[in-house]
Amino acid sequence: MDLGDAYRMGTELLQRHGLDGWTLAFDGAKRRAGICRYDVRVIGLSAPLTRLHAPEEVRETVLHEVAHALAGPRHGHDAVWVSQCRAIGGNGRRCIPSDAPTVTAPWLGVCPAGHTTERHRRPERVQSCARCSRTFSADHLLKWTLHGRPAVMHPNYLHELEGLRAGRRMRLAGVGQPVRLLVPGPLHGRVGRVVKRGRTSYHVQLPEGRLRVLFAAADPLA
Repeated sequence: MDLGDAYRMGTELLQRHGLDGWTLAFDGAKRRAGICRYDVRVIGLSAPLTRLHAPEEVRETVLHEVAHALAGPRHGHDAVWVSQCRAIGGNGRRCIPSDAPTVTAPWLGVCPAGHTTERHRRPERVQSCARCSRTFSADHLLKWTLHGRPAVMHPNYLHELEGLRAGRRMRLAGVGQPVRLLVPGPLHGRVGRVVKRGRTSYHVQLPEGRLRVLFAAADPLA
């Protein structure tokens, strides 16, 4: 569906069902079609999926999220939400149809047995095939390509892979733990304390200030 048409239809549905003060906005989500953001009073639609979905499917997504806004944040997909969704013309289903178009993920991981998994972001940790082994197994590692071609992997991934080949598993420090910095230059070897751990890096406190360091560039000491 055209995004302009979707926006006009969505805002009209918000107005029709009394969501004064709410707005409709597009985002870049690729795994979910819509979202209800109660805190900022926004009904969000995935721009990539809206472009792929038919108008009737987009309408169902908008009504799904409008029903969340009307029912309130404590109801999730319970009977109150289902009743509210059906009352405004929605189908009351929790998920979009399984045969609805999806956004193709650029990253493809393949294990030695040929099983595949997709990712929309560059993998930052080494992963093994969940179908071959329920727990992590170095015998079933996924090998990744980007748009079908070999790609440069994240430094954390390369560091962990190197350790696995040497018989070591990558250890992550928790908040409050000390780490030794492995970054090149004058900070190499310095010891600081983790004050925050993000998705790919630590925030390390040194006497002279705070530094953001990739997991691969800090060695946990505790």
